[in-house]
Amino acid sequence: MTSELEKKIPDIRERMEKDTAESLRREGLKAGVVEPWEDGFRTKDKADTFEWWYFDAEFDDGGNAVVTFNTSPLTHPKGPLHPSLLLIMRSPGGKKVRLIPEFKAVDLSAAAEGCDVRLGENSVKGDLERYELHVEVESYAADLVYTRKAPSWRPGSGISYSGREKNNYFGWVVPIPFGTVEGTVVFEGEKREVKGTCYHDHNWGNVSPGLSIDHWYWGRAHVGDFTVIFVEMVTRHVIGIGSLKLHTFMLAKGDEILTDDALPLSLTTSDFREGPGGRSYPSGLDWEWQGDEGRVTLSLRNPEMIESIDMLGGMPRWEKPLVHLIANPYYYDFDADLELAVDLKGVKATERGRALYELMMLK
Repeated sequence: MTSELEKKIPDIRERMEKDTAESLRREGLKAGVVEPWEDGFRTKDKADTFEWWYFDAEFDDGGNAVVTFNTSPLTHPKGPLHPSLLLIMRSPGGKKVRLIPEFKAVDLSAAAEGCDVRLGENSVKGDLERYELHVEVESYAADLVYTRKAPSWRPGSGISYSGREKNNYFGWVVPIPFGTVEGTVVFEGEKREVKGTCYHDHNWGNVSPGLSIDHWYWGRAHVGDFTVIFVEMVTRHVIGIGSLKLHTFMLAKGDEILTDDALPLSLTTSDFREGPGGRSYPSGLDWEWQGDEGRVTLSLRNPEMIESIDMLGGMPRWEKPLVHLIANPYYYDFDADLELAVDLKGVKATERGRALYELMMLK
């Protein structure tokens, strides 16, 4: 039997395609093509906004590095720019550090025509294909070159709008879904040469997702010759409507995107565990993409929690317990076993490896 949802899919797809075409025209974007300016300063000269450029690298020696250039906090973008740098590093032996130095607005400069960001002595510059990054905080530093290996991508226009006039927005583009990285890092004053794999994306907006989103799962992986990005965003409950599940999906093989149609994607979670901050998380995530052209499944198991962050951590100590009475936003980051099965467009394969994913709980 055909379900009511399946009956509505053609209408939903037609409406989504119309909205995407309108959004592409509004933003001056080309369908299916990412241009260098899209990784530039998208909120330049716009008030009450936030923006960040995110880079992560997994090194062959077991270490890693995450660097984010932020113009203002996601949780409260109102007011003047309040830039910061996030640096997370792990040594090959498993020792980890997380530093978040803050800067003055005059310490930030960024170009609109492409990624060219400077925050004090820290900088990153690139053209979608290749990026050079330099950071130095206390006894930690990195000089890394990121090289794209999978095609740059954004879902549709990459921008979600809210409000009747569509004045509120949240944007996302992925210049490097998968790439290679090499260079040097300094951990507690000790310098070493590194190489490995990497990822880079870019977000911007003027409204905190927490106003409309309850939580999301976002993940990525590269196994065999496949690169995959998968997202489920669950909206807050609205009387008479309930919660909506919004999906994003991209699967590439080599330098070809096999599909980025998110409509056939679904997620089933299981085996919940207690986590930091009194929150819980599933140890089993099963993603299924079932469309006319085939089927793709991703099974995530045995998650190892890499990071947990209390999203109210930056608030004054006296204020934090009061806010926790009505909200308990937390961020979890995981590394997990992945089994990817692809039977799509004549491509059939099963690959096993590791996936990185996050659970952002905004309420």
